Amino acid sequence: MIAKSKNLSIIWSVFSLFILSMNLRASITSISPVLKNIQMDLEISSVVVSLLTALPVFCMGLFAPLAGKLSERWGLELTIALSVLLIGVSTALRLVATFPSLLLLTAILSGIGIAITGPLISGYIKKHFPKASSSMIGVYSAGMGIGASLSAGLVVPVMHAFHQSWNVALAIWSLFALVGIIVWLPIIKKSHQTQEAVEKSVSQKSRLPWGNRYVWLLMVMFGLQSGVYYSLATWLAPKVQDIGYSDAYAATTVTMFSVMQMICSFIIPILINNSVKRKPWMLLCSLSSFIGILLLIIGGISPIFCATLMGIGAGGLFPLAMILPLDATATPKDASEWTAMIQFGGYIISGIIPMLVGVIKDVTNTFDFALFALLFILIVLMLLTFKVRSKTDPTIRILSEGVSSVIDSNR
Repeated sequence: MIAKSKNLSIIWSVFSLFILSMNLRASITSISPVLKNIQMDLEISSVVVSLLTALPVFCMGLFAPLAGKLSERWGLELTIALSVLLIGVSTALRLVATFPSLLLLTAILSGIGIAITGPLISGYIKKHFPKASSSMIGVYSAGMGIGASLSAGLVVPVMHAFHQSWNVALAIWSLFALVGIIVWLPIIKKSHQTQEAVEKSVSQKSRLPWGNRYVWLLMVMFGLQSGVYYSLATWLAPKVQDIGYSDAYAATTVTMFSVMQMICSFIIPILINNSVKRKPWMLLCSLSSFIGILLLIIGGISPIFCATLMGIGAGGLFPLAMILPLDATATPKDASEWTAMIQFGGYIISGIIPMLVGVIKDVTNTFDFALFALLFILIVLMLLTFKVRSKTDPTIRILSEGVSSVIDSNR
């Protein structure tokens, strides 16, 4: 009976984590298919409208360091719930966002919620699923992919169903947060912190590993792959429309991109769960995105096929970038701190890239030069991949860290 209860608890934890993860991209990916509608209704430039995806990404970086401090105060599980609530409220506010400044504010608030949730979910996975962290990152990534796919694929039909109201079409995804918090409530109730745990968290304050050069490498890599993803999530539909395809076809292209990303973000982490090598997978995924973008520039090939290749690449790169800090850390606290630092700098880097694409588009009046910039970024990412370390045995890593600390203390 005890074993059965434990198994049900694990299944519920996995399910809840999956539902929560659906909130972490929907508020961003739902923008792209209705980007032109927003731009025309509010009469704003390409650079300004690109802020709807760039601002959340910046916030996901700037506010990531808050995750550890808030978790120390309120507990890991409760802080996750509150940050998802912030995502839901900000998304719901889009129902009344009829002027640019309020719409941009919703983007900022959703970015803050995502910034806090991401590192803490990594810590939660390290805490409860230490032997299956790669597979759980797959569940986490798949949840984000499904949320992104549904929001990107259904936002246009929802807009049409509600008399061309993109406000309703964007706000409706707050339902993900409502469902997520409901299924997460049993997890919160179960996570009663003892006074000893509270005292321990107070004595061991969250501290980001600024002096670790390997974390800086992972930060840059995370930023580059994420920047390419958000650029495609923002500008893929407008690019397809610019070629001459309909709004519905462009939305289908973005949906295919999101669906392939979702599938691969789930499958690839499971495939590599028992493997120590990350480089081959990262190189293959980067190459897939590279070929997809290049074919889209060349033209004459179905944009949906190009989006499929891009989705495969993005679907593998994100979970791989999330797995690398878990490979290199020994405790949930370390995992959260490494992830917070990587996302802090990484999302700032990635927030610049979609804006850069918008600027190049406005200056050149074509997407091709902007897409060439993405190809260059992918080349840099592939070169940096050769510096990635293989996964090490946790016992060996802990021993090596202990030896390093002794050496450092004697310097």
